[in-house]
Amino acid sequence: MEAIKVIQLLLTHPDYSVDAVHPEIPDFVGIETIEVDHETQTFSILLQEPKEYE
Repeated sequence: MEAIKVIQLLLTHPDYSVDAVHPEIPDFVGIETIEVDHETQTFSILLQEPKEYE
């Protein structure tokens, strides 16, 4: 499943909300981790940044 579809599904979760998406860049390449806090019922999503080649 594409990362953007996963994020969209999490944003529409009926019981949980998305607390943060890091980093806030438009050109991410995927999802690195998704943290779930069951106590506050929130997701935090850490995105993979594109690798910079020098």
